Amino acid sequence: MTNEFVRCARAIVSGEPREDYAFIVRDGMITEGGDFGELRGRARALPSRSFPADRLVVPGFINGHSHAYQILLRGWADDWPFAKWRSDALYRVVPQLTPDDVYWTFVAAFSEMLAAGITTVAEFFYLNGAGNAHAEAAIRAARDTGIRLVLARTWMDAQYAPAQFREDIETAASRTRELMQRYPDAHVCVAPHSLHAASHEMIRAAAEFARESDCMLHVHVAEARYEGAQTRKEFGRSPLALLRDLGALDERTVAIHAIYLDDEDYALLAKSGARVVHNPMTNQYLGDGICDVRALQSHGVSIGLGTDADVRPSMIDEMRAAALLQKILHLDGAASTARHAYLMATAHGARALRIAGGDLVAGAPADYVVLDGSQIDSWSPAINALVYRGADRWVQATFSKGRRVYVGELSPLARRARDVLDGVARRVSP
Repeated sequence: MTNEFVRCARAIVSGEPREDYAFIVRDGMITEGGDFGELRGRARALPSRSFPADRLVVPGFINGHSHAYQILLRGWADDWPFAKWRSDALYRVVPQLTPDDVYWTFVAAFSEMLAAGITTVAEFFYLNGAGNAHAEAAIRAARDTGIRLVLARTWMDAQYAPAQFREDIETAASRTRELMQRYPDAHVCVAPHSLHAASHEMIRAAAEFARESDCMLHVHVAEARYEGAQTRKEFGRSPLALLRDLGALDERTVAIHAIYLDDEDYALLAKSGARVVHNPMTNQYLGDGICDVRALQSHGVSIGLGTDADVRPSMIDEMRAAALLQKILHLDGAASTARHAYLMATAHGARALRIAGGDLVAGAPADYVVLDGSQIDSWSPAINALVYRGADRWVQATFSKGRRVYVGELSPLARRARDVLDGVARRVSP
């Protein structure tokens, strides 16, 4: 584990610009943070690292929702209606992947994320029908690349889903428990896929599992208009209300998407303590709709951001889209701010996942990103520049637990993954 003293001429800390900021790293965690002059005396015995004024140091971005194997769908499956994209791309390609394919695909995807300043990813993983070998390959890819992983291990039993995704309740629970015990650093949690891909019995069981294990429960909900129409017709209530009645809406719940909500749903989310992960780029890509972030914020709901389909796993893109879509949705340039978008990708994203991170203060892991600050206009607030004009090429280095895991170019492992991935894509794509 890394122990060192880090000095930053420019940094963003708790959503605010700081000059001559420093923090002490011990065993990969930030133990103290503050003005350089105040801390240097307590860090004399530590090796030091310093970043000059033409660099901007920010906390590592938190990717709250990803399906890394979907990078294999990029390009050839663009511009399709959702039903065709799911049946002819997703359900055709992903079931073919071997554990070895998963490993190299995830190394490639995770390496792209690290190059974009993403240091934590919540991977919603549903290739579990044959056992834990595929999930273990994903965990190994995270370890080898250095990204921090939250493995949202999916439970699915809908008959329309591929057999490679389906399990019965007892099997899913047993395999999830095994992963938790074997890989505590993977932050394994339970993820009943959705109200349409997991039976009510499975969702109830997953909620009970989450309570017993004190883990989070990730679930796709209110992503498409048809879901609300279906639950209201069959059960007389909204998707959020149905989750509540199934015992699956509480402070452990991470509601993925949460687009089609009404006033009662917003109040319900707030009262339950559930969190939301917004995926603005994928919502546009698949034509899903626009999540009303302003309404969620007004109710005090914690919101993070995710890259979901990983068309381009960039939190800078997601921040920009999150801010701009609110302005369009509300026809109001003040409907969202760069700072709100930035916090969703950092501290609020960590809060949504119930993990430490997203800041450069004591108690956070030493996950941080060094940006090319020379790209920022001298008259521009740094956060505004990052959100509205930033680019992934600004990322000069990425650190995870104080260890540098991206240095401005792909690692040998990442380059090998790109070569292997080409062969995987040729074999599994139509």
